[in-house]
Amino acid sequence: MKPPKLTSEFFTHLPPETTIDILSRLPIRTIVRSKLVCKSWRDLLRTREFADSHLSRSTSGLAICEYSSELRIFEFEDEHNHQHRHNPVTGFPCRKFATIRLPTAIQGSANGLLFSRGITRQFDALHICNPITRECIQLPTPENYVNSPTIVANGFGVSKITGRYKVVRVSLEYDRDPYTYELVGITKSSCHVYTLGTGKWRSIVASVPPLGNNQYSIGAFLNGSLHCSFALPPLRESDVHSQIVVALGDYLCVCDNLSEDEVVVWLMKEYGDEKSWAKEIVIRKPQFLRGFGGFASNFVCPVRIFEHGHVLMSCYAVCLFCYSNETETAELAHMFGVFDGHRGMQVMLHRSSFLSLKCFPMENVTSF
Repeated sequence: MKPPKLTSEFFTHLPPETTIDILSRLPIRTIVRSKLVCKSWRDLLRTREFADSHLSRSTSGLAICEYSSELRIFEFEDEHNHQHRHNPVTGFPCRKFATIRLPTAIQGSANGLLFSRGITRQFDALHICNPITRECIQLPTPENYVNSPTIVANGFGVSKITGRYKVVRVSLEYDRDPYTYELVGITKSSCHVYTLGTGKWRSIVASVPPLGNNQYSIGAFLNGSLHCSFALPPLRESDVHSQIVVALGDYLCVCDNLSEDEVVVWLMKEYGDEKSWAKEIVIRKPQFLRGFGGFASNFVCPVRIFEHGHVLMSCYAVCLFCYSNETETAELAHMFGVFDGHRGMQVMLHRSSFLSLKCFPMENVTSF
């Protein structure tokens, strides 16, 4: 006996939770096309229930932003199924599924939402956007904000306790020596927090850490806190300008770029325990980085560590490269695009989602 033939009516009578469970397992491009099937699917795919179901299955990818205003989103495939077909030293299996144009530099990523800073005439305009739903929010300017001269660290994340999305902004006003241009002293410090859905910033009293000499640094947002710099046992506090703080999975990571020849990657094995810092990887800077020269080639940090000692690395503003800890060799990661070091770029891990910014009250959401 032949099985009954499925018709379109079969799917229309499925319970909504069953339809959500099925559709949330599909690739993102397929989900976007599924919105055109029927009105009921379109409405279902716009619900918070679907966004949460899809997010629980979404895997990490990359967000790469070029200062020429192009933001590209990549998705990593399961490397266990592709390690024999691809050489992780020269490239990682990935699939580009979205390209948008925004004049921004990305500053943080959380559950499919990107936090960015404008680099146009409104140099310090701050935005939250979802590249998949094509929605964007421009944040208001904090009260008593001073544009220059300041050193600023931004962070974006979601609280594990409250589930609320927050932007943390630390700024230091300073004086410089007119001849050496070195920092002379901090004249004022401030810390502001913006919670999505409130429509306003609030000022908080916080211990402001040293931020080095980078005028616009990116803090690592992990476990609901913004981490800017650390004084590791072998490093002096004055050496923070050579450090990059990133969140590497569930760990805090400090990349020490004090040496011209290598970068030392430290991991905090137990979150909050400063005695648990351990030297995880020592990576020799490849020769091709010296061709870029200048400030950018001195700031290298890992983006993602794969199995078998393969590491995807970012050289600040100029390139991505793949490093093998086993063979101690590196090659430019051209599969993500060719970066010549002149346009500038930023990269960070990003997990795509269908979370709509319209679910946050008190926010003016625009589409792009």
